Amino acid sequence: MKRAAICVVGLLFACFCACGAPAADEAPGEFDSTLLLPSMTQDVAQAMQANDDARPLSYMRAEQEYGNSGFISYPYLMDEEYDAINSAIQGAIRAELDALDAPAYTRCDIMCNDCGLLSVRIAVRDLAGETLAIVPLTFNTATCGQIALADLFDPENERWRGLIPDIVMLQAEKEGLTLLCDVMPASDDQAFYVTEDALVILYRPYEIATYSAGWPEFAIPLSQLTDFFLPDGLMMRLANGGSAAMESLPGIYDWGGGSGANGETESESMADAEITEEVKP
Repeated sequence: MKRAAICVVGLLFACFCACGAPAADEAPGEFDSTLLLPSMTQDVAQAMQANDDARPLSYMRAEQEYGNSGFISYPYLMDEEYDAINSAIQGAIRAELDALDAPAYTRCDIMCNDCGLLSVRIAVRDLAGETLAIVPLTFNTATCGQIALADLFDPENERWRGLIPDIVMLQAEKEGLTLLCDVMPASDDQAFYVTEDALVILYRPYEIATYSAGWPEFAIPLSQLTDFFLPDGLMMRLANGGSAAMESLPGIYDWGGGSGANGETESESMADAEITEEVKP
């Protein structure tokens, strides 16, 4: 009886050791790490890629003498893949200065740098500070191509063509402008720029109002235009809060970029850098 009991105990001990021992091809202490990682769905992977594409571009402020009496300032994108955008901005500035027969300088402000959109506002002024021209440019950073007003909207929904003139008319009347037309223009190639929360329509002197109005600008909140944006388009992403709204993604790690010495992002820490160069037209 004792011998049978001892045999039973020995058998149970052998089974316990066999179950707890590591496999022959598995080193002690190793485990399948994939069991501890959250599964990444296709939607999350696409969201990560979209978030990466939507991040602001790095740039520095460049200043150049132009000819004998011109001085230009503009943002210079650091990555070579955006050289086409750099060339377009500089080309627009030079074209304006070449058309003038007087000393002038330019100021180029970045109005939007988010969600794959780069929108700039170039102001050309004489030495007395009077505005001679305003040139807005907006680019799709994925293609480096310039965007027209019509490109911002769903091509299957053109109701924005009637809404924007009405909004501009109401704002112009509220500002007390003396208007020269009954319907505000909003053609495919209408001058505009975008900010983080608005679409700004720009008109030249005498285009819609008297000379005293200067270069009228009308900001339309993006929240009033979301019905006309493509659901997965750049403008809808911007209207939904931009890249800041995409920072928190469930089930993935934080892939955020580094910060500067003072906690600045890369683009912020480089924004104050300058390069100065003399060029000839």
